[in-house]
Order: sequence, then structure tokens, then C-alpha cells
Amino acid sequence: MFGTLSKQITSLVIAASSLFSSHVTPLFDNCSYHLLNDVLVFSGSIISCYNKDIEQIMQSGQQILLEFTYRIHEQGNETPLHMNSESHIIKYDVVDKFYTIDKTEEVESEIFLDFDEAKQNFVLLEELQIQHIDFFEEGREYYFIVTATLHPVYLEEMEKNIVLMKYWSNKSPTYRSPAFKLQDLES
Repeated sequence: MFGTLSKQITSLVIAASSLFSSHVTPLFDNCSYHLLNDVLVFSGSIISCYNKDIEQIMQSGQQILLEFTYRIHEQGNETPLHMNSESHIIKYDVVDKFYTIDKTEEVESEIFLDFDEAKQNFVLLEELQIQHIDFFEEGREYYFIVTATLHPVYLEEMEKNIVLMKYWSNKSPTYRSPAFKLQDLES
């Protein structure tokens, strides 16, 4: 009974707040890339990505999916040579009061008791494996693009999707690396 009532109240609060939502403009910050064991890796975080509405949904017990898509391009070519993605999923346990974050690139879930720590970790990429060095050919220039997308949250009680991207001004944060050659990575 309490669980059902709690879900209904949460759904109503989320739906009502979405009518008066404020938008944020998320950006990648502290971005870097380098070779690690002959693999190009990327690290960075997203800043300015939370508002009260997103935080309220994060604390409601709904599972939230953040997808990082990365594409490698040859300089001057819009068509990606390689594309892949990694996902981060956060969920709050409303009964036991902790946050679980699952990341595709990690074997075990991470557990956080502190909301601010969970928020920081949710949008953090640490040494995301972009591509093995054998992929890159001598004498050619490349760049890679990383974008982040929040997936909609489905509210069963309302039979409705809440589009979380609208809180991000409907724009995915994007990082584009400077152009680089194979020898740039090896130096």
C-alpha cells in the first residue's frame, strides 16, 4: 500500500514539475585523452547538468540511463570510421536510502550514500577505451567526438515517458578532440 501510494505521489510530483521545468546547458569539463596500454582512452566529466527536476527524478527510485556515444572520424570526413557507446545507470533505493551506479565499462556496481557523490560519479568518464592504437594509420589525421544523452524515464503509474533531455535544453553535451596523428598519440 505504502509503496503504491509513494509511486503515485512521485509520479504526480514529477509530472507537475515537468510543466515548470528549468533548463540547464551541460558541458564536458576536464577532458583529456592519452594512450594506456596501446589503447586511446578518454576521461572527462559533465558539468552544469543537474537542476531540481532532474535531481527529484534521481531521488524518486526511477532508473536513469545516461549513454555516452563516441565516434572516430578521419579529418575532413563526416562519416565515422568507428562508433560505440557506454552506459551509466543510476537508481536510488528509496527503502534503504542508497544510490547504485552501474557502468558498462566496470564489472561491479558502485554504491553511494551521499547524493552529491552519486551525482558526480554518474556523469564521470574515467579512461573510457576509445580504440586500440592498431586502428590508426600512419600519416592520417583523426579526431573523435563524445556525446552524452539522457534516456527517457517511463512512469508506469502515468503510462508516460518523461523526456529527460528537455531539461538539458534538448541538446546533448559534446566533446570534440583536436585533430591528431598516430605519432601524436605515441609521443
